[in-house]
Parts: sequence; structure tokens; C-alpha cells
Amino acid sequence: MEHAVYIVFSATPTGMGRLIRKATRNRYNHVSLSLSRDIHKMYTFARLHRTIPLYGGFVVESILRYQSFAGAARVKICRVEVPEPQWTYLQNHLERLWNEREEYIYNTPAALASLVHLRPAISKAYTCVTFVQDILARHHLAGVEETDCPTVRSLERRLASCVIYEGPAPASAQEWGEDVYPMETTTRYAVYTTARHFGRLALRVLTGVP
Repeated sequence: MEHAVYIVFSATPTGMGRLIRKATRNRYNHVSLSLSRDIHKMYTFARLHRTIPLYGGFVVESILRYQSFAGAARVKICRVEVPEPQWTYLQNHLERLWNEREEYIYNTPAALASLVHLRPAISKAYTCVTFVQDILARHHLAGVEETDCPTVRSLERRLASCVIYEGPAPASAQEWGEDVYPMETTTRYAVYTTARHFGRLALRVLTGVP
């Protein structure tokens, strides 16, 4: 049986997404990984809730993120074949990350520093592109290396021969599933989670441990 992962580049329909695209002068600002061609369910590091832009971590995104609130997103989908031995390891790796998702956080400093070509590493913290690049490199897929430049543009170039679709985000889901993105939040919750997020980042920078 043939196995493949689908790398999804997207121009997310949010103010933050537009700001990143303007700063990087790149068509896409976000990247996710799916195990199915319909990209109904995608793994990545991103904000958890629509209303809290600076609080993020490991998420399972619904394609509905790209079809709601601020208009439909443009996506580019790349298909990367996965040999049988790596397929099981990759599935197990993603399952472990999901089970331990509370330990993993969004690397906000790295996302900001990438605009000036810096790459601060923080324990168990990723951006969307460092996560996808790590998965591909870890499982020896598409020739991606750990030393590759961790930018959306660089990963796009690496996967240029794997593109199978580019256009509006496909309408392939009716339910949000595990994605809590549309959940309404209070101002108090937003302040608490954002402060806790940056506190955890600061602690990891100072101590080098979770």
C-alpha cells in the first residue's frame, strides 16, 4: 500500500497572517501536515483559539479554519510519499505529540526572530515550519534536512516538485473535530493563557528545560 503525507501551505485569512505575508513578501505564511489527501485534519503549531492570537501550541487543525470568519484561504498542497517502515513511526510520533500536547508550546520568539533571520531554539517549542521540517527530516522524507533554513519560502522550494494542488481551500469538512479554534473565550481567559504562555517560554529560555 502506498502511503503519503500532505504538506499544506496556506495564506491564513487573519490579520496576523496578512502581517506576516507583508513582512516576508511571501504568498503563504503558514504550513501544516495532513495524513489524508482531503486535508480534513492537519497537524501543526498555531494559535489554539481564534480570539487569542499569541497563545499557541500543538494543534489538530480543521480545514474549516481556512473557510471561516475572515474569508477563504488560498492553499498549496504537496504530496510526499512515505515508505512503509517510516509510516508507522510517523503515525506513532504524531500520536505521542498529541498525547503530550500540553508540554509543547508555540515558539513565539522564533516566529518573530525569523523576520530578521534569527532562529532561537527553545525546548519543546516549535513554529509551524520548524515542526513540519522536523517531521520530514526526522523521517527522512523529501530530502529535507534538519539544517535547512526554517522558513516557509525555503520549505516551499524544497517541495516544489511535490505540488498537487494550488487554489482556494477545499471544502472537505463539516465538523471542527478536535480543533477548538472557534471556541468563545473571555478576556480574563485570554489574559491568563497569554501570560502563562510567555511565562513558560521565559522559563525555558532561562533554564533550558520544560
